[in-house]
Amino acid sequence: MPYTVLTMFKTAADYRDDAISALKQMKEISLANGSQGVRIGMMQSGSNVGNFVAIQFYENMGKMEAVYDALHEAPIVKEAQGSGKFSVVRRGVMKVLTSFGVASADDAKYVTLTFGTADDPAIEPITKFANVLTKNGALGGRYGPITIGDYANGKTYLFGATYPSTSAIESAYDAVAADGTAEELYKQVSVQRRQVIRLIG
Repeated sequence: MPYTVLTMFKTAADYRDDAISALKQMKEISLANGSQGVRIGMMQSGSNVGNFVAIQFYENMGKMEAVYDALHEAPIVKEAQGSGKFSVVRRGVMKVLTSFGVASADDAKYVTLTFGTADDPAIEPITKFANVLTKNGALGGRYGPITIGDYANGKTYLFGATYPSTSAIESAYDAVAADGTAEELYKQVSVQRRQVIRLIG
């Protein structure tokens, strides 16, 4: 079963360039040790604006373990954490139930992360929702329950989608609102928050 890991980092204002460099090196270490893909970005909305985010994709938990073992020993990680200006503030793991479109599209510039609660996975309405998004601006994405982290309560789900621009985000959400797809989905899933991330690597 594939997994997606989201890690949020807080950094001091005068350490941002160093943090970006460190994250890009961490990305290469992750890819070299078992990650299927890595996205790096900066939060553009919500209470964590300005924080960095790393999104990693894994085939299984064994691959995840191998990557974090390698990161634990990596000099760049020790250097960044030792600076006192860069730290992990949150990490969560999503078990991927379904994916859609081209989730790793090279022309993606933004990611939207939508957290919601539901009594069951609601795969059918989620699939309809995703199909309308991809026909109207979204590139692709993944969906599943949070299984590790602060929101691993058996009822919190994450829907992540990539976009080439903010206008594409607007077009996609206008479309699901106009045809009633969103209204249908929201009868089964209660949206808690939606965040936008600007990708930087």
